[in-house]
Amino acid sequence: MRARAEQHGDAPRVDVAGTLTSWGEIDRESDRMAAGLSASGVGPGDRVCSMMDGRIEQLIVWFGTVKLGAIWVPLNTGLVGDDLFYTVRDAAPKALFVEADTAARFRDCPEDVPLPTTRISTEGADRFQSWGGFLSSGASAPQVDVAPQDAGVIIYTGGTTGRPKGVVMPHFAFLAAGYRFQDAFDVGAEDHQYSVLPLFHVGGTMLGVMGPLVTDIPTTLERRFSATRFWARAKSRGATLIDPVGTMVTVLTQQPESPADRDHRVRASVGVTGQVPPGVAPTFSRRFGIKMVNLYSLTEAGGVLITYTKPDSAQPDAHGEPGRWADFRVVDSVDQEKAPGEIGEIVLRPRLPYTFMLRYHNDPVRTLECWSNLWLHTGDLGRVDEKGFLHFVGRQAHWLRCRGENVSAYEVESVACACPGVAEAAVVGVPAELGEEDVKIFIIPAESAALTPDAVIAWCTARLARFKVPRFVEFVPTLPRSAAKQEIERHKLRALPNDKAWDARAERSGAPSTGAGK
Repeated sequence: MRARAEQHGDAPRVDVAGTLTSWGEIDRESDRMAAGLSASGVGPGDRVCSMMDGRIEQLIVWFGTVKLGAIWVPLNTGLVGDDLFYTVRDAAPKALFVEADTAARFRDCPEDVPLPTTRISTEGADRFQSWGGFLSSGASAPQVDVAPQDAGVIIYTGGTTGRPKGVVMPHFAFLAAGYRFQDAFDVGAEDHQYSVLPLFHVGGTMLGVMGPLVTDIPTTLERRFSATRFWARAKSRGATLIDPVGTMVTVLTQQPESPADRDHRVRASVGVTGQVPPGVAPTFSRRFGIKMVNLYSLTEAGGVLITYTKPDSAQPDAHGEPGRWADFRVVDSVDQEKAPGEIGEIVLRPRLPYTFMLRYHNDPVRTLECWSNLWLHTGDLGRVDEKGFLHFVGRQAHWLRCRGENVSAYEVESVACACPGVAEAAVVGVPAELGEEDVKIFIIPAESAALTPDAVIAWCTARLARFKVPRFVEFVPTLPRSAAKQEIERHKLRALPNDKAWDARAERSGAPSTGAGK
């Protein structure tokens, strides 16, 4: 970033939600941020949390934190209640930065949540220092030597069997993402990145920021995704590269066709890794005249573009070709490699050091389990074809993909089972109209309980991020269990018709809803 600041000075190279800025300004302001953090007692290895949607201050916190040798922890702005408090408790930050929309969520923190004394709000809020006041000290930023292998960022991601896990990522993982961005898109000086992914995920930080920073092209970062203004904004900024993923592609394809569908400069987009209904990605590509770079990625494996296929590849519909940035295999339950075409778990291994995660924060046991037999175990299903290309097939049973997020069935069940009147609960994913999945919960009510579906939803809404709250609720007398281990047989629940479930979305819209609670 300092090299880009020296190269371009105050020339506008970054557009954040309609506000133009420069690498020079971000460099100077992040120096002030590093100085302010240091004066507040933050040092190398300490965590600094921020909870904001896309805005310039988020970039300043990020770069100021890592300049100090501290670790940036961006929090998902969808977190509320127990979900949020668990994450803050686990991260134990030395400083916390919020905006007006997120400050209020910390008002009723339990006593065991270690809110730091250094708390800053961009707009000012009760119990928070002002942004301007924090940066006005005038102190100089300390000079800290930071190595490529040092921890730089912790991204909290949904887990398969429990609470979110803090993925500790080294500095070099973010530089490597920029190199992969260059290779995947054949970036040239005339390119411009248009990113609609949040900066609390690796997608936004790597595709929206590090890719353009490393390849030296302008970038536009949106505060949030909007289908109705997507193409107008992309066109107005002269974008040539875009990054809508998952259901965003479905929503854009469902917009009314227009003569302006190809009235833009966009030439390439990231693919969607099997998260949308069949046929959507080819339709998107044909309708808008855009080539797709299909990819398979996860946070633990260094974020985005760890495996991908370029549009001119021999297998452009695959999700990874051999010989690039990571080795991959598909294995059985004891890590024996599957034959070509057979489905198994995808495991990965980096070809460059410090491109994958360092560890799970505060969780050495899960770290060792994840790296069993020196391969990163993804928990995802795939196959390798005869030519050695990777094909993503789906996600394993105990978690689901909703609105671009990983949702742990165990976590939602744990919250629901604490609701008065709930005896047992089981969560599965059901196909969503836009692709990916909606959350469905099966409830065994406690004996004599006067429980209603909307009471369950209200309970979950107060304690879970919005994307984790079930859409469908179905009351059942029993849950199917395996004979040997008495484990819930989720495949049987997923196979049931959904016509008896209570639909929270239909209730909100006033549409008819059948099933439990009606």
